[in-house]
Amino acid sequence: MVCINFRYGGLFLLFFALVLSGCTTSPRKSVEEDDNTRELDAELTAALQDESFTPSPDPYLQQATAVDVSIKQAFDDALLVMQQQDWPQAERQLMAIAQSAPTLSGPWVNIGLCRWRQDQIDGAKEAFEQAIQLNALNGDAYNTYAVLAREQGEFTQAEALYQKALIAWPHNETSHRNLGVLYDMYMGRLDDALKHFEMSAKINGNPDKKLRGWIIDIKRRQAKAAKEKPAAPKPKAEPQQVEQNDAPESGSSAAEGTQSSSEEGEP
Repeated sequence: MVCINFRYGGLFLLFFALVLSGCTTSPRKSVEEDDNTRELDAELTAALQDESFTPSPDPYLQQATAVDVSIKQAFDDALLVMQQQDWPQAERQLMAIAQSAPTLSGPWVNIGLCRWRQDQIDGAKEAFEQAIQLNALNGDAYNTYAVLAREQGEFTQAEALYQKALIAWPHNETSHRNLGVLYDMYMGRLDDALKHFEMSAKINGNPDKKLRGWIIDIKRRQAKAAKEKPAAPKPKAEPQQVEQNDAPESGSSAAEGTQSSSEEGEP
């Protein structure tokens, strides 16, 4: 028996290649290089120089699970089959692992991926839910499930899954980044998108050019929207009080033509 966690090596090289790459396409076109861009980039760099901030470790990785060496080897073999994109065979091998080690959540994430690639959407969702049920700290189960939900147009569910991942681990950089994409591209919530992009950058400490571009782009769009925001309408003047001698006399045509809304249409 060895103590391992199923989040290792080949699994997550494959995981990011197959799934999370779908979250990292730019929400907007690359921002043009100009003085304003360089200024905003410098502001971001300065904001990241916060030595007092230390991301918390992934609680999922802090767990040590005793797994037989044969299970680890079987898992490695299944990953190789996944890399060959033989999804039915990989699913069969992963199901055998799940039956041999029923407390592990990692195989179920990959079963979900195999089913997803076979367009078995309901089955994929069931697999991700099983992974979460087995280990509520498995952030990758939430993230993968959320990407699937987003692709199905289920934006509210995707949001909820990312938020659950952040409850399990508040410094999950992938969840912050992907939630930012969801808010920006699919839900039109720029303020929320910026908050999560900035947190992702802060956790990373040295964000890539793409993430920096997203942050700068949102800030520029926010500034533009603020400039184009129409001015608040001026308050209407108070109506002048009618003098007593100007009021219509009782029985006049004006008085007879006045009718309450509740009486409208009655004889």
